[in-house]
Amino acid sequence: MPATRVTTVHQRQEMAHLAATGQPYQAIADQTGVSFWTVRKWERRAKKGGLAALLTHFGRPAMGPMAGFDPLVRYVALRLKRQHMTWGAAYVVKKMTEHPLLLGKKLPDATTVWRYWRSFGDRLRNKRHPIDPKLPVAGVAHGVWQLDAKESVPVPGVGATTFNQARDEFGRVTVLHRIHPAQTPDQRVVKLTADAVQQDCRIAFTQWGLPHAIQTDRASIFVDADPSPFPTPLTLWWVGLGIDHRLIPRQTPKRNGSVERSHRTLNERSLVGQQFSSPAALQNQVDADWHELNAECPSRARGCAGQPPLLAHPELLVARRPYRPEWERELFALPRVHRYLASQTWTRRVSQNGQVSLAGDHYGLGRAWAEQTVSVTFDAAHCQFLFTQVRPETAPGRRLPALAPIHLDAKGLSVESITGLPAALEALPPRQLMFPLSMCYPEPTRQAA
Repeated sequence: MPATRVTTVHQRQEMAHLAATGQPYQAIADQTGVSFWTVRKWERRAKKGGLAALLTHFGRPAMGPMAGFDPLVRYVALRLKRQHMTWGAAYVVKKMTEHPLLLGKKLPDATTVWRYWRSFGDRLRNKRHPIDPKLPVAGVAHGVWQLDAKESVPVPGVGATTFNQARDEFGRVTVLHRIHPAQTPDQRVVKLTADAVQQDCRIAFTQWGLPHAIQTDRASIFVDADPSPFPTPLTLWWVGLGIDHRLIPRQTPKRNGSVERSHRTLNERSLVGQQFSSPAALQNQVDADWHELNAECPSRARGCAGQPPLLAHPELLVARRPYRPEWERELFALPRVHRYLASQTWTRRVSQNGQVSLAGDHYGLGRAWAEQTVSVTFDAAHCQFLFTQVRPETAPGRRLPALAPIHLDAKGLSVESITGLPAALEALPPRQLMFPLSMCYPEPTRQAA
């Protein structure tokens, strides 16, 4: 029969039935009025896939990593991933082999399942933060201090204690080592506060001078969790003193590897097998151990060549920018803070009461702004925040009226509110300079801010 003539489903079923009775292909072709090759084609399809294979499917064939599998197999693979976003493809395949609805069905391998998930794009992947660029490595002494805390360490005789430490990235000298013990015997978690870190830094600054930058992780006292975070008081304080605040990328503690290693050294050197009579005794022991490690013990750290860090890098003994707590009001420059804020933009959602929160301070925009999105910038010339309406192209249910930008005086940006002076000076312990400045430079000359 002509190649353009299409056989019907009834003809195909008849051919399959005759072939099942044992009749040869040519005899079936003569009875049904088709060619030998047509009979063989449909008989083979019926033998492989049953009567359902005799149907003709028009359009493009099914495509994709799992197009050849039973729809129920695809459904289970997708549903298990939706219910357990952290499960990997290999584990999902294992669970599919145990699924009662898939017994006896052909199952894909882990790679095929993974490719199937990828076809859904970001819908089956947790939202990822953009990759942060690598931070430049410090090339000079006191160029970058890596700052980090080891929280809630149980110390015999003292209780839960948090150790706040900082290490010079270039010279591998631990420049800050302060303890923060629990206030009560039953306290198990000791969290650092911004005021505590500020006072710790003042003690380190007095001994070593001001660094060019301080590098931290993204703990809440260093950066808030908002998608467009407003600088914390600690960041503004460092900026006012001329110190850059550098944040390491998320989930990369190895970027602060030098100070992370100092936590292990502290544990092995000062804590293991020790008993302390009081927090003061613990602090004295920590100070003595780090002085010995910095000035006397050979170091295997990079750049030390087996020498003590202070011997390998004597430039660490010279404060690039000397500091004293009583000088802080003069060293702190509020215009630096203003320029820093003026370079940024924040996005906030207005509350039902028409208020916006920035660093814990509330700004009232009025009921007309309720539940809208605003962009916030800082006007350094007038020390004001500028709130500008972000109008979407379409607003569900209503049309947003155009609102003029609002200027409001900034709160919490005075020298006293950022530095905590003069109360912060009264809370500092009596000045007791340790090596190196107490021995080499007992009264360093103050430099202009």
